[in-house]
Amino acid sequence: MKRPLNDPLYVLFLYGPAKLVSPQGTEVRLSRKGLVLLYYLALEGPTSRVRLADLLYRHGAGLQNLRVELFRLNQALGRKVFPGGQDPLALPSWIRLEVQGPGEALGGLEEVGDLEEWVLEVRARYQDAVSGYSRGELLSELASLRPPFLLVLRGRLGAGQRELARELARVLGLSFHESFRPEGLVYLEPPYSQASLREALRSKAFLVLRLDPGEEPKFFLELRAHYPAERIRVVDLGPISWPEARKGPLAQIPFQEAARAYFGAGGQPEWMPEWLSCSALPQRPLAQLRLQMRYLSEAARLALERLSVTQGAIPEEVLDALGALPYIEELERKGWLVYRDGYRFASGVEQRLLYLSLPPGRRRELHERAATALMLAGKRQKEAWHRRALGERVPVPWAGGLEEAASQVPGGWNWRPEACDPGREQALLPGDREGVFLTEKGFGVTLLEPESEALLALAALEEELLLRILGEAYTPEEGFGLFLEVINAGQKAYLRLDRDLDYRLWVGPGPLRLRFWGQGVAEFALQAHRPRPGRGQAYRLAAE
Repeated sequence: MKRPLNDPLYVLFLYGPAKLVSPQGTEVRLSRKGLVLLYYLALEGPTSRVRLADLLYRHGAGLQNLRVELFRLNQALGRKVFPGGQDPLALPSWIRLEVQGPGEALGGLEEVGDLEEWVLEVRARYQDAVSGYSRGELLSELASLRPPFLLVLRGRLGAGQRELARELARVLGLSFHESFRPEGLVYLEPPYSQASLREALRSKAFLVLRLDPGEEPKFFLELRAHYPAERIRVVDLGPISWPEARKGPLAQIPFQEAARAYFGAGGQPEWMPEWLSCSALPQRPLAQLRLQMRYLSEAARLALERLSVTQGAIPEEVLDALGALPYIEELERKGWLVYRDGYRFASGVEQRLLYLSLPPGRRRELHERAATALMLAGKRQKEAWHRRALGERVPVPWAGGLEEAASQVPGGWNWRPEACDPGREQALLPGDREGVFLTEKGFGVTLLEPESEALLALAALEEELLLRILGEAYTPEEGFGLFLEVINAGQKAYLRLDRDLDYRLWVGPGPLRLRFWGQGVAEFALQAHRPRPGRGQAYRLAAE
């Protein structure tokens, strides 16, 4: 295996002061240029020694200085960081980049040598990702580029690279081609022809390259090694946001239908029309997925299909029970699995496509194998998912193990009814938001990946209020659903969100936080009223 499941990881933190932290949680003392070298490989991918030497030193003895820097890295980390003779250099599998956290990206690295321009470009790139950078905004920014240029669109299946390239050609006023031409915009997809590399290097056209996850092909690495830095840009093309989808491919579509298409496509714009036109399993995305899987060995492909019955981080016991352990290295190297607190699918939508394509009997057998392994390991929360998929009634582990039948609120836990009506409306001040975005009518949440969550904090309340939650929610048929945890003055209660939402919740003075988790899409408005006597039904958090 490339990395044992329990192999400790060193961590580079993208946000805040730039640093490398050991598995014991202590900062590793590195030279600033050694730190830059690791961050550059983590953010930009494998890079030739010549390019790194030019980036870090910009003089004739750069390669010699780079060799000295690599020796210092080996000493600081007490192990060989890069295999002898490796070129281009690639970040070791035991060092990972943490892209969540407070502060400014690459703090302090702008002061190293002539790296300020690169550091600022990285900050702009990740600020764009945080703020929901739209395709329209991206096109506006790319409109300032001129050929000859190499634009690399890195993204997963369904990201819509070809359509973006076609739109860019229109914006730039260039003809669009899918094979080499001396001018215009030339869009290239894998597999690339090595015979055309020389032609690409001589080209005066605007080259747009689609780059799939996993190992970076030789064609791309050689292009990158020869192109000047000022003539290259690599863009990570992620899913589009729910508001952007509602203005584009899902405009004028009823909420439930639009949310099903958005969730099924995982926010990938190319796949949304496929889910709109198909009520079950769209065949074109599945065909694209299986075509991509042809680069795997047959044994690894079958292991990936078996693993599709899992969600979120996959326990080692399940990897073993489903016969996937021998193929983990290949699946990670080729971009199908990632390591984040355990191995998991790199894309939830790809996992769901494979899962839905399994015959029902095969699906049941794999769930039973996984559930048995987890029961023997005592991992009840993970076991519950497989038991539920088998049709067994089990407590929902995310709600403290409470049974749904014990609730006084349909689809809720830890509430008790009280009669009251909404009185005068009061101002409600939103605070910090993580994963909750603004919509025309209020707020929205899209949780596409297993074990994801979002948080909305509200300003502390000075008096008792009746909080009304109005909106709509969509949850997929498989899984536990989409949940809201209401945290008020140290007490917690839970609501299952599905279809039409109209909750009246009696909340008391003090901090109020709304935490969403599970999987689904929701749009909602919040209203706050002073409660008054009446016959209306409201719910108060029950004492725990």
